[in-house]
Amino acid sequence: MLVAIVALANYSNQYDGKYSTTVNMWVERAKKEWIDKETGLVASFLEVYNDSIRIVLPVKGSYSALNCYYLSLVDPEFAKEQYDCLMKNYKQGFLFAGIKEYHDRTCLFGMDIDAGPIIFNLSPSGTAFAIGCATSLDDMEFRNKLLKTAELGGSTVTWFGKSHYLLANLALVGEAIVLAMRTSAPQTRM
Repeated sequence: MLVAIVALANYSNQYDGKYSTTVNMWVERAKKEWIDKETGLVASFLEVYNDSIRIVLPVKGSYSALNCYYLSLVDPEFAKEQYDCLMKNYKQGFLFAGIKEYHDRTCLFGMDIDAGPIIFNLSPSGTAFAIGCATSLDDMEFRNKLLKTAELGGSTVTWFGKSHYLLANLALVGEAIVLAMRTSAPQTRM
C-alpha cells in the first residue's frame, strides 16, 4: 500500500497538490490505526475482518526498514519517528551492524519467507533497506556501519578463475536493493 502512496505523493508534488489529501489521510490513518503497540512501528501486515482492521504480528525488521525508506519520500517527520522506533527495536551493532528481522527473539541462522536468509540474527534485506532510510534521514554514522556489513556479504571472491559475489547465489535481488539504497537521496519538495 505504501508504494502507491509514494507514487501519489510524487504525482502530487509535480501536479499542484493533486491527491495530497489522499496521501495526508493515509499518513494520519497509519499513525492512528496501524501502529503496533509493542514496537511503535507501522504494522507489517493488516487483516480486515467484519469491517475492523487487526494488526497481524509479528512486525518484521525488513518490512519496517523498507517502510521507513518509503515514508522518507512522503512524510520525513513520520519517517524519522518510525526510524527511531526501528533503531530502538531492531538495530544490531554486535558482531555486524544491521537490522534484526525479529525484535523479540534471536535467530542465528534461519530462513524467513519475507526477508530471506537470517544470518547472525541479521535480516539481509532489512539491513539493505536500512541503508536507504539512514541515507534519507541523514544518519551517516549508522549508514557507514551498514555499508561495511553489506560489503562483507557482497565482497567479490575468486574461485576457479572466475569472480563472483560472495552471497549472490543466496540473495540475487539483494545486490540490486543495496545499489538502490546506497544511491538514494532525500526527495526534494516542491
